[in-house]
Amino acid sequence: MLKLFSGNRTIVLLLLPIFLFLYHFLNYANEFYANTALNFGAWNDFFHASSNGLNSFSAPLILMNGIVLNRLFNRSNFFDRITYLIAPFYLVLMTFFEVGFTFSGMLVAHTLLIFMLQQLFELNQNDDAKSTIFNVMFLAGAAATFLPSLIFATPLFLITIRCVRPLSFRDVLVGLIAEALPFVYLYASFYILGYPDLPTIFRYTENVLNGDWLVVLGVLTVASIMGFVTFLSQWQKSAIRSKRQFQMLLVLFFTFLILAFIHLLSFQQIDFFSLLLLPISILLPFAFRSESMGMAASGAFYMLIVFSVMKFFIFA
Repeated sequence: MLKLFSGNRTIVLLLLPIFLFLYHFLNYANEFYANTALNFGAWNDFFHASSNGLNSFSAPLILMNGIVLNRLFNRSNFFDRITYLIAPFYLVLMTFFEVGFTFSGMLVAHTLLIFMLQQLFELNQNDDAKSTIFNVMFLAGAAATFLPSLIFATPLFLITIRCVRPLSFRDVLVGLIAEALPFVYLYASFYILGYPDLPTIFRYTENVLNGDWLVVLGVLTVASIMGFVTFLSQWQKSAIRSKRQFQMLLVLFFTFLILAFIHLLSFQQIDFFSLLLLPISILLPFAFRSESMGMAASGAFYMLIVFSVMKFFIFA
């Protein structure tokens, strides 16, 4: 399977919908992730009280996210040839989270953050990048309307930009205005549509953790170590631009990690760890290309696929 996706044949992406269908069928048959409560952040009042009709949108959105991440990787020229490993990595790892089967604000935030990452990777030190900075922070603000905790990550999003180019006061001002715009649109929508109450920005409830939550944290820990260690081993050979992009991924990783631990300890919510998949999915291919870790990484991934299926029966 890995050899199939490591080639440059785009047709292999047609296998991804089949994998998604099988995972969703297993989830439906075993009622593993059966949450029906909607959580779309500040947009929650725009949706009805049941998510049964909306959950069917989760699979197409995950498929799109994986393909866009894969395209981002290939356009960044990390490898000397095209690969399609990133999409299946993202897809398989997402099946360890409820958000992988539930259409929610978290999943929409994934999509918006992936497009934000795409804009970050287009930044150039020497070009006038005000429009790109505007796009980055606008997408961050839009994601924050669906996942309000991201508001507290604003300084760190600015730091990711700083990893590539200097930030002037005007750049910071443009970025803050851009991030505030989605909230202006949010409140304007409530006013125009005649909602009697203002949107509730922070809406969190305490959850009950699934039995596999420790396994999920273990999988993420191993995947993170493999991705970051193997990239660092190639640090000297990497181009300056690749090093700066790695620094951006590192800042995003620790930003999401801090938010995830806060929500795990405060509300027993594990889905915030799914945000770590955005940087991890981009870095994992380096582990499979490593001479010292390639075979071990391949074996670990096949074991992960087997467990991603078996967990529906073990922890049901």
